[in-house]
Amino acid sequence: MRRTLFVWTAAILFSATLSAQTPAATRGAKPAAIIVQVTDSLGAPLAEVAVTATGPVVREGVTTADGSLRFANMRAGMYRLKFVREGSITLERDVTLRAGESPTVDAALSAAPAPVAPSAPIAPAAPTTSAAPAALGPPGDPKVTPVPLFLEKNFIGGRQARKESALGCTPTGTATLHQLRDAWLSHTHDDADEWIYVVAGEGTMRIGGSEHKVQAGTFSLVPYTVAHALIPQGRNPLIVISVLSGPPCK
Repeated sequence: MRRTLFVWTAAILFSATLSAQTPAATRGAKPAAIIVQVTDSLGAPLAEVAVTATGPVVREGVTTADGSLRFANMRAGMYRLKFVREGSITLERDVTLRAGESPTVDAALSAAPAPVAPSAPIAPAAPTTSAAPAALGPPGDPKVTPVPLFLEKNFIGGRQARKESALGCTPTGTATLHQLRDAWLSHTHDDADEWIYVVAGEGTMRIGGSEHKVQAGTFSLVPYTVAHALIPQGRNPLIVISVLSGPPCK
């Protein structure tokens, strides 16, 4: 009887010791989850965004006042997230979820363009005599600027919202390097066309009543008097070269 009791007690102690030495990962993986954070194009939280996750399981939810939403107890696998909100452009994102992970998916929704009302027919303008072309004046000095090296010495500070650096200047135009962390709000040029080339980063270009995604290598032409804006997206600044053609440089 004593021998049986001894063997039974030893078995219990061995089982407890083995359980204490077993890694947590082998005793059950932490449930996976997807955390969603939704903002507008300026970075403000967006509430009432309907989010659908489609994959190994299907989940639906709506963001709270701080723009967040959590899908708990998800299965591992590939999911497609769809973000829908009235007044915003619908966005879709793909995310791969691994067992035990809880990734955060950031999504920035851009405002949907307002419908353009049909304009009244424009009466033909009366013929006018063309004015003589204005004298251009003396030409400016040639200049070559390696933009990557220029950026290394003049990169925007971590707390700066915007930095402007002159690249070139002639009697008929001005070239400026703009580094944007905050939005470049809607503005116009009454006497100059503007050419905008994206050097680095990504964001949204609003021209008149339309929106366009821009990234490194994107070129835009904005005629004079047309309202336009640039909204950076992502963690890196949006860096563009702007060339104003028309008035002499200042």
